[in-house]
Amino acid sequence: MTTRSRQGPFRPGAGGLPPYLAGRTSVQTLCRALLGDLRDGLAPSRDLVLHGPRGNGKTALLVWLQQEAAAYAGVDVLSLTPAGMPDETKLVERLLPASWWRRFAPGQVSVQGITWRPGRHDPPPLDEALAARVRKAPLLLLIDEAHTLEVAVGRALLNAGQQVGRRLPFLLVLAGTPNLRAHLNAMDATFWNRADRRPIGRLDEPATAAAVRNPLRSDDIDIEDEALAHIVRDSHGYPYFVQLWGQAVWRRAAGATPPSAAPPGAAEERRITLAAATAVQTAVNRDKDDYYLDRYEELETLRLLPVARSVAEAFDTHPLLDDVQLETAIRRGLAAVPEADSTTAKDLLRNVGYVWRPEAKPVWEPGIPSLMAYVREHAPVTRSA
Repeated sequence: MTTRSRQGPFRPGAGGLPPYLAGRTSVQTLCRALLGDLRDGLAPSRDLVLHGPRGNGKTALLVWLQQEAAAYAGVDVLSLTPAGMPDETKLVERLLPASWWRRFAPGQVSVQGITWRPGRHDPPPLDEALAARVRKAPLLLLIDEAHTLEVAVGRALLNAGQQVGRRLPFLLVLAGTPNLRAHLNAMDATFWNRADRRPIGRLDEPATAAAVRNPLRSDDIDIEDEALAHIVRDSHGYPYFVQLWGQAVWRRAAGATPPSAAPPGAAEERRITLAAATAVQTAVNRDKDDYYLDRYEELETLRLLPVARSVAEAFDTHPLLDDVQLETAIRRGLAAVPEADSTTAKDLLRNVGYVWRPEAKPVWEPGIPSLMAYVREHAPVTRSA
């Protein structure tokens, strides 16, 4: 029996593909169209940027895209993270092995469409290396955690990608946290507006329900409507919590016993009732509290707990905040942190995903609503002098 049968289909925090990728149909449709262009030798008109708070499934979408590309014959895929390309030379080496370009002696070289004048160990220019890779086959380049990309490396990559993409089938897909926009603007002031930008946030209620129900059904486990509604409410559509819940109720229903080995009369045990969901609430809360504590300590390190508490109190009475409401809440919290300013505080809260503003929405929403409840409960109450 497979690992899935022993451990269940849900994988909270694994960074891989969930058992059912719910709520991302529009992005998937776009990606398939872009892959079709690459397969046909066409240069997509725009690169793609996936941005949103941590834990919402950006990495999962990149994994899905890499797997989906296998169905498009002839499309080459390269998946990188900033850690693997700390400088431009390392990026060139990922595109073209050093063993290929180091065999040439110093002097002008022209081979496979690349022309450069190397020293003994000099790599070709990035744009020429990228063009050489793309000439072999249409290239899909995926970069996760792009908000941590070195500015100099990112600037070189964006410039090279723009040049190559004008004439060759090349697609760049970047994924990162909400501060990705500012980070990209430091590399290329126009890239953000040129790219197709897709916010990746929490799932809506139908998608949350499908993300839990469909994998359970695939394992012959039924879930009652009341139990499913409870999970949808408690998870707030946050994909990481959805996976936590799925794992908990799957273990409750199936344990380590695969369906084929279940004893006669065990069918009722494989049905998730509201009582069964309530029974695992404590375990789910424990895992959620561990996650909250990490985020809480992050805010504490940034000296933003008073601000975070004030913002959480504002969201307690308003599901969404406009710019004025958020600014007011931040300034109220800053009374306890006089050396900070509201613009910096707002940027930091956005960068860690505590609040964020999805593309084309002039309002702010919580990254994780239940995290704000945790902050309200645990952050010390501070009063201005």
